[in-house]
Amino acid sequence: MSGRKLNTPVPQATSAVSTSGKKQNESARETVEAIAIAFILAFVFKTFQAEAYVIPTGSMAPTLFGRHKEADCEMCRFRFTIGASQEINQESGIIERRVVSAECPNCRYLNDVKESPVFNGDRILVNKQVSEYRRFDVVVFKNPEEPHVNYIKRLVGLPGETVRVRQGDIYARKTNDDPWRIQRKEKPSVQKDIQLLVYDDRFPPEKLIEAGGEERWVPSALKTSPDGHASGNSADLSDVELLWQPVENEWKPDRLNRTYAFDGSDAKDPDTPLQWLRYRHLIPSNSQWTDAKNRGALETPLQASLIVDFCGFNAFSLKQGFAEHEIDDRGWFWVGDLTLNATVDIRSVSEDSLLALELAEGKRSYRCELNPASGKVSVFLTNRLIGGDDAPAELLSTVDSPVNGPGEYTIAFANVDKRLLLWVDGRIVPLGEKTEFHLSSPAEAAVDDLTPVGIAAGAMDVTVSDLVLQRDIYYRNETIDFSEDRGTTYDPIAGRDSWHQLEVPGQGLSELANTLHSPRAYSKRYLELTAEQQQQLGSRGEYQLDENEYLMFGDNSPASKDSRLFDYNTRPVQGRGGHRYAVQSQDLIGEALYIFWPHGIPFLNDGKGFSAMNHKADTKEGIVRVNYPMYRVPFYPNVSRMKKIR
Repeated sequence: MSGRKLNTPVPQATSAVSTSGKKQNESARETVEAIAIAFILAFVFKTFQAEAYVIPTGSMAPTLFGRHKEADCEMCRFRFTIGASQEINQESGIIERRVVSAECPNCRYLNDVKESPVFNGDRILVNKQVSEYRRFDVVVFKNPEEPHVNYIKRLVGLPGETVRVRQGDIYARKTNDDPWRIQRKEKPSVQKDIQLLVYDDRFPPEKLIEAGGEERWVPSALKTSPDGHASGNSADLSDVELLWQPVENEWKPDRLNRTYAFDGSDAKDPDTPLQWLRYRHLIPSNSQWTDAKNRGALETPLQASLIVDFCGFNAFSLKQGFAEHEIDDRGWFWVGDLTLNATVDIRSVSEDSLLALELAEGKRSYRCELNPASGKVSVFLTNRLIGGDDAPAELLSTVDSPVNGPGEYTIAFANVDKRLLLWVDGRIVPLGEKTEFHLSSPAEAAVDDLTPVGIAAGAMDVTVSDLVLQRDIYYRNETIDFSEDRGTTYDPIAGRDSWHQLEVPGQGLSELANTLHSPRAYSKRYLELTAEQQQQLGSRGEYQLDENEYLMFGDNSPASKDSRLFDYNTRPVQGRGGHRYAVQSQDLIGEALYIFWPHGIPFLNDGKGFSAMNHKADTKEGIVRVNYPMYRVPFYPNVSRMKKIR
């Protein structure tokens, strides 16, 4: 882990001068970029006071990219982004190591990315005239450890609050007498923009499937009891047996075109049960991928596991000299905050037509039922924590929706931050206050979380496609082991033994990883380890803020040196007060506004372009240019990432 500095150019369109003293190399590419953006900046500066910045590292991925590589997965063809700021010395710009392999976030195949193009980070505009900073704004500020260095993070704690992290979520309260309240993104559009990929069904791992690996989305039904009746009694299941079992029903998958068709328009009985399509989180190991690629057959079958906080941006191996540093963080912690995205093509409907979307989190499941004949949507909660395995579904709300009659719709249904959200064709559908929950106890993973997402249909003719499953940001709960009495702190970069790593101490991470196929075992060990950590941390596990202090976290929590890891010693040395972890109001610079120039997209030469300038490296012959392109030409603008920062 390294400090996540923000290289700060002077507020001129053509400048690329860093306050950290890093020498900037002029190139033909930078000249073209400067010309391309000069007109934009000229207009912006006339409108309000702003400043241009370059993002050097990946602490805010996927919201903002620092230096990174892009690659197309060899096995599923999914295009993904890999952090590459660790390749260079941030002060000198000298190449010190190479990112040589990276794990695809979609199919988990380990790709060779050594020669994949590398790009500089996003260029952004920052509004320096901010009257009020709000929670979850993306903010530029002076680093409390090094005031001459600017950082960029997401604001998660406001003045006068006490903040803590539980199961990846932010909780806050004003006084000790107040209850802890989960903090949600005020604008659903912010929540939607910062989701991370779990699985994109448009890019299946074909070679893995050909070798005997099962598809993740399959027609399914609840496990049947010995008498042949469907049973949702998870207490009767083994610790790893799936509640939802693959079956043949009315769903007809077209594996070539990645569509799922259902035709129940001729159903005569309105009480005919809904037919289900269900997602299973099947993650192959490296050895299974080796079997599929080299032998054409899997020695062991894929096994469903819990969805965890895996971040593809961090899933790479570095090579320095002859030593290769393997990926050591493939996600440790179960994430129950999920979003299902789908395109739905409805061809015929009747009064009894229903399309249902379901998300499970522990022993609570949430179902959104759409009736395309009436345009009504009903939301249900099944809470087996209270009612046991036979708990009835509770109706939370019924509202109007744009899904009204035949047609094609894009739908997203989310259970995030203890709140249910529904979008249709990109617009939010208000679901009512009862779909926001205030839960005091942490969720415990259950067997349902091995098949946590479902789509069902009845009495209609419909095809579902473009199935994309995403998860929320999971903030990790690490902090530094420090002593205010001594006025010193350990350096987290120096080694893990000197600080509390992640949610759990000691060997807890590997123990958790070994339980991901067994939700009950995971929950038991997770609760034990977090209780132990909270006992060790005591008050250090909470962040109390004075009236002029803010708390800042990076979106890429596993790889962000943010408020959790700011040290204690530098403030007294600088003659400054305040809490170790806090950013004071006078250190706030502005709110990140817009990505006005992401990296350009090279073309020709198989999409890699041609080198305009190579990196420098420290060799036996001294500092020389090596065969590793720093800039590539020709290129065209990456318009898709020119957008407002949320």
